[in-house]
Amino acid sequence: MMINKVWLPNILTIVRLVLSPLFIPFLIVYLVSLDYRFINILVAFLFFLFCLTDFFDGHYARKFNTLSKLGSLLDPIADKFLLYATIIPLVAIGKMYFFWAIIFIGREFFVMGLRLIGSENQIQIPVVFLAKCKTFLEMAYVGLLIMQTSHREWFFYEMLLLFASLFCALISAYQYGYFLYLELKRINNGQLF
Repeated sequence: MMINKVWLPNILTIVRLVLSPLFIPFLIVYLVSLDYRFINILVAFLFFLFCLTDFFDGHYARKFNTLSKLGSLLDPIADKFLLYATIIPLVAIGKMYFFWAIIFIGREFFVMGLRLIGSENQIQIPVVFLAKCKTFLEMAYVGLLIMQTSHREWFFYEMLLLFASLFCALISAYQYGYFLYLELKRINNGQLF
């Protein structure tokens, strides 16, 4: 049976939304915590497959010109599910410092709040380039953390990806906030509230 190309992007998003929080946390807590390189690489590979669905759902939606309200609503939710379902277990098994998780997750809530404020004022906040870089770097960082054993052979690359993704996360959050601030001032004749 051929998957309808109209539904393909939404199917990829739903797979990421439903399956990543069902499998990734258990695999990290019960397998990655065993600290075997082969197992860690397999779990990281599965994580990267879920990450690829994020790329391909958008790619196919644009390619087939099937951008939908359902897809645009579910895609950011699926991204957050994948991120939270991975970061929280990594903190739980001691592979990620909790403060970095707070920054990553807090940034997502901050941007989600900005988007809600924007939508209430009929302001659509466009995705900035640094946010796309943040997503890529964050996924690379988290995948590398999953692969790492307790020997931390790739510690330099881990730190490089961490600080690059934190930089992109914080600067892109500022860009979103500043854009919304300017738009709110514009529609309210120079007054913010």
